[in-house]
Amino acid sequence: GVVASSLSPTMGYTMIALDMDGTLLGADHRISSRALGLLQKLSEEGVLISLCTGRSTPAILEHVSQLKLSCPIPVVAFNGALGMSCTADGQTVPLYTAPVPAEVVAAVLKLADENGLLVQYYVGDDIYVVCKTIAHRELTYRYAGLIGVKAHVYVESYDEAIARGMPYKLLLMSNDVDAAYELLHKELPAGSAKLIRGTPPFFVEVLDPRVDKGVGLRRLCDALGVEPARVVAFGDGHNDLEFLQLAGLSYAMKNGGDAIKQVATRVTERSNAEDGVAIELERLWKQGALGSREPGSAVR
Repeated sequence: GVVASSLSPTMGYTMIALDMDGTLLGADHRISSRALGLLQKLSEEGVLISLCTGRSTPAILEHVSQLKLSCPIPVVAFNGALGMSCTADGQTVPLYTAPVPAEVVAAVLKLADENGLLVQYYVGDDIYVVCKTIAHRELTYRYAGLIGVKAHVYVESYDEAIARGMPYKLLLMSNDVDAAYELLHKELPAGSAKLIRGTPPFFVEVLDPRVDKGVGLRRLCDALGVEPARVVAFGDGHNDLEFLQLAGLSYAMKNGGDAIKQVATRVTERSNAEDGVAIELERLWKQGALGSREPGSAVR
């Protein structure tokens, strides 16, 4: 075992962790051809490409298939409630799960019912919804347009969803997002759930209180045997704070919020609409700052 331990670790960042909306994805919610080509090249060179997102599985897989990487892509989904490995043909293997606690699920469904609000219940690869009004149905169409996937299962009662298990997350849908947030904040027991205002603002996310993208990325790194110090992370929103803080090198998007820009190591020169991620990664690649995880493989 002496030989193995005496190999000096390859210098450089060996994993790239990318938020999707507002970061990797352009204004059209797609990965640009420039970013696609670069990520494929980096992957071939042995750099791990991972996605860290609030999105659900169906809203991620479409982009994983577009990347067409030859090796599985590690993914943090649902803002950290699910870690999985995804292949280009749509196969997923869970690495860890942290669903919303049962008592919180019951309380949110009750509050929604009493206040005439819609809940999206995420379990497996599906989003269960009980639509009681035309406005409810329109919110689901708007959401499907946002993620680019029709993943809703329209049911008469949430019992069908509950029978499949506790959700990775719940979304309380409303055009008055502040009122929805206040309702949950006031009515749910303190510390029982994590609440995140959605972007764009027509929903509030409800998660297990211990979940965030930082915890998710750490669990992903543990599963992959990667040190967080070797990760380069890119993000733009409030839900990216912890995961940017965990990474060895972090970039806040030019289009991101001030809070994010304060915690990140750097701010990208361009926005997500102008290939901000690809430009910074190309620069790091040219500087030789991105390495392979394979011992002995040179960083070109």
